[in-house]
Amino acid sequence: MELDELDRQILGALYADGRSSWAKIAEEIGSSTSTVRRRYESLSSQGLVRVIGRTDVSRLGFGPPAIAKYVGRDALTPEFAQHLQQHPHVRFAASTVGSGDVLAEIVPRSLADLQRILTDISQKFDVTSESFVVAHTYTSGQDWLPNAARRIDTAAPGDPLQLTPEQAKALSALLPDGRTPHAALAKLLGKSENTTRKIVDDMFQRDLVSLRVLVEPALLGFETSFWALLNVDPASLTQAAPILAEHPSTKTLFATTGSSNILGQFVLPHHTDTFTFMTDVLGTLPGIRGFEILVESATHKRVWNTINDGVYGPIAGPDWLFGDHAAS
Repeated sequence: MELDELDRQILGALYADGRSSWAKIAEEIGSSTSTVRRRYESLSSQGLVRVIGRTDVSRLGFGPPAIAKYVGRDALTPEFAQHLQQHPHVRFAASTVGSGDVLAEIVPRSLADLQRILTDISQKFDVTSESFVVAHTYTSGQDWLPNAARRIDTAAPGDPLQLTPEQAKALSALLPDGRTPHAALAKLLGKSENTTRKIVDDMFQRDLVSLRVLVEPALLGFETSFWALLNVDPASLTQAAPILAEHPSTKTLFATTGSSNILGQFVLPHHTDTFTFMTDVLGTLPGIRGFEILVESATHKRVWNTINDGVYGPIAGPDWLFGDHAAS
């Protein structure tokens, strides 16, 4: 199925302001409040759309995230896909066709934990992996919508920030549900609703948390998702990466260490469109030395939300970020 025009308008309004009231959204798109609420609740209950919170884990002193490319006998088994799907430190996982059988994004609490997680996964299954540590995130793909403005970050990260206990609790609730009401947040924090509103507003203003609309590209008419692993002349990275980050087909773009120094996730309407993308987009980037393409055949997890047959299921995330909301 694909979302109709009204559904897309609702998502567009939520993309602009994920906590906007249904009355305001209805006024913006020329519909009724009851219709807008009913449409969103229907999509949400079916596991087709979610409004989630997003935070930069590196800015909070966690990480660094890494992309792991797995190959091997067990990499193609449902058991391995399920293990990655349920692993609390795996933020994204997909089966792929190309030089890798599975691609997973791992978010550890520390660099030491990253090595432990990578070793643990490889020891439990007959797989080998190649890892790419994320050095910088240009854009994250949680909220990709057609024709929507990209959120591009070219600034160098500052010193890690320390969350207060109240901020950490609020974040743990907003990550799985960005529209969690202030009343529910106030109960969680043990504060008044007015005080809670000030805490949450400050978190948004300081970009400790932002909201994203989670929807699978197929529902928007985009049949093909793939990853590109690029080798770019280091002297051209600061020129090539922003160009690619701003491309309308780009969901996610990282600068990484390893054999590829740029990793990106992209979506296109049809598989045949990948040829033009390779020749006209990737092939013309400044300093491009080479690239490989991994086409997604199935997505198992996105932003800690498990996915089965294109439907979002329970959260499987780390307790140091989700607190009591980490349980699946």
